[in-house]
Amino acid sequence: MTTDLIIEESDMNEQFNNLDQQCTDIDCYRKLVKNLLDLRRYKSALYWSEKVAVLSQNYPKDVYQMAQCMYMLKEYNRAGHVIKRSELEKKNLLCLTLLIECLYASKEYQEALNLLDSLDIEDLNTSLHEETDIDPVINQINDNTKNDLLASLYLLKAKILEAVDKRSLAIDCYIHALQKSVYMTEALDALVHHEILMSWEEKDLIQNIMPTKQCNDADLHILKYLYEQKLKKYYSSTSTSPQMGHPEKTPNNAQLLNAINEKIKASETVENRKSISTSTAVKGSIKLFSTPSTQTIMSPANKILYDLKNTSASSFSIQSSLSRSMLNCSRTVNTNNKIPSRTAKNSGDIITAKNALRILENSVDILIANAEELFYNCEYKKCLKIIEEILDRDPYHKRTLFVQIGCLMELKDSNALYYMAHKLVDFNPDEPISWYAVGSYYILINKPEQGRRYLTKAVLLDRLFGPAFLTYGHSFAKEKEHDQAMAAYFKAIQLMRGCHLPFLYIGVECGLTKNYEMAEKFFYQAMSLAPLDVFVLHELGVIKYESELYEDAEEIFRTTLSMVTEMCKQKNESLSDRWEPLLNNLGHCCRKNKKLTESLDFHMRALSLKPLNSQTYTSIGFVLALMGRLSEAVENFHKSLALKRDDVITSTILKTVLEDLVEDMVEIEGGDEKENQQQQKHDITANLTSSGETIDYIDVYRQLKFDEREDSADMNLECD
Repeated sequence: MTTDLIIEESDMNEQFNNLDQQCTDIDCYRKLVKNLLDLRRYKSALYWSEKVAVLSQNYPKDVYQMAQCMYMLKEYNRAGHVIKRSELEKKNLLCLTLLIECLYASKEYQEALNLLDSLDIEDLNTSLHEETDIDPVINQINDNTKNDLLASLYLLKAKILEAVDKRSLAIDCYIHALQKSVYMTEALDALVHHEILMSWEEKDLIQNIMPTKQCNDADLHILKYLYEQKLKKYYSSTSTSPQMGHPEKTPNNAQLLNAINEKIKASETVENRKSISTSTAVKGSIKLFSTPSTQTIMSPANKILYDLKNTSASSFSIQSSLSRSMLNCSRTVNTNNKIPSRTAKNSGDIITAKNALRILENSVDILIANAEELFYNCEYKKCLKIIEEILDRDPYHKRTLFVQIGCLMELKDSNALYYMAHKLVDFNPDEPISWYAVGSYYILINKPEQGRRYLTKAVLLDRLFGPAFLTYGHSFAKEKEHDQAMAAYFKAIQLMRGCHLPFLYIGVECGLTKNYEMAEKFFYQAMSLAPLDVFVLHELGVIKYESELYEDAEEIFRTTLSMVTEMCKQKNESLSDRWEPLLNNLGHCCRKNKKLTESLDFHMRALSLKPLNSQTYTSIGFVLALMGRLSEAVENFHKSLALKRDDVITSTILKTVLEDLVEDMVEIEGGDEKENQQQQKHDITANLTSSGETIDYIDVYRQLKFDEREDSADMNLECD
């Protein structure tokens, strides 16, 4: 037994001594780690990456790989500690980026900002090798990717600044990221989808970042086409905006545009006056419509609007941001101005730019851009067809789902929205859009209180989710809680700097509270962002009508109708039923201005768009009664009551018209006596005339008892 043990020990000693002659390659373990990462086996990759770091005595590349494995396992504090312990963030751009990612994920925003401010990131090295091991080829490759690393770092800094409510500084960083790398689409998405930039600022941004050496001419055309599809789709201005003079392209005539801009500019210059004249004319088109001012003390809402106007234009300038970004770009190392190309290319990989653009029409992003344009043009059914095609390919595309929610809300399809919302919650409970869909569903079925609970949950998941605040305001508006609705819309203004919709909705709420002067100011503010948005013009016309400025209201409604008609002609489409309220409101204005024939024509056109609207039948009957066509009026009133039996206004007008109609029937029965009286009167008149005497003859037609009584029979305007 003892002899056997001695033999075994001698064999072990001999094997141990032979280890000095055997070698292991650390690169084999590095390849193992990479393979495990590709297989998404992060725990195994972390185990072996730690062994590699120990074997290489904390070589920078191995430490970075180990920290990256920890990050993939969501061990953010642990990964950050590994980098800080080796102080690689002070030397290497990759390690600094990973550390900032960890601090952002663990919500240590101030520490991340302090670290970024303490370092000159433009001068950091991009290589993960020791200085003595750097190969010239590796160094050149690293320098070529430095712009991408800097773009990623600027993007991270922008997200952190947004998280601490420093949005103007965040805009600068997003633009820096795009300037460093034009392919950093996350930065563009943050600027566009969060509604941070005005429409003209978005176009300026695209124009300024496109002249780049990062791609050739063909790729530049493709990139510009793709990025332009991300910009705002709602109907915007062709003209110079009040803040910045940048022309934009639009199908409408320049004469109308200039008039609208004059209105916006004039509204800003006369705001501080005690009273505003309503008769000032603008050459060539609509007048400067202004409601007389009755308030000499600035109200809280007026003060908020004044502060917004003073801060929105001065808080950020895209031109200064771009110039700062370009100055910073001049410091970037770029040893190779040529575009890196692949070593081996298949013949099928090289296509012309024209063919590329044609093929890209089938891309998901291009399809959703087309769907968004249809949505903003109120073509909801056509929009849903494109959305169904996209979701068949990518069922969880967030941008598509967001547009789908809007379409279902507009079409009032509660069943489809219910199914969609529950599907999203089941698969993506941590995404704000899931709870936004649930909240929208409850608001659609008239349960706003429950809807607000889920909208609050969406905001807790993403505090910058502006559409949730808009819908939150809509829920209060449904309950006629105007102050709370406006508070939600004001919050949306802070988050959606470049969107005109919060101003539009605030103006609507001011109009509902009879504060017409303030409503008009907010509409002008909305028009400064989207001067040719027909919905804003329509609501402005409603305010003029409510202020009893009927001629001004009629002119605005006519202008809006001409714009809508022109848009439909360009698309070879007929007027959609979305514009039925516009035609009815124009009919009301014509009736007020004693243009009864035109009023009847507009109401009939509205009826052709929506045949089952009781208010339209009431309006038609009202106009016919004023024209003396009582039988036709009664017929239309009965049609209205058949659709809405408890309409008090229609019942009141019908009662009055029936009284006049009965009186006419009584007069017809006594027609013989009247004929005799008229014959006698005619003979007397003839005798007096023949004798040379003159009389003031008054025609004896009976005036109707029915008249336009403002207290009981006035028609209310329809809002969108």
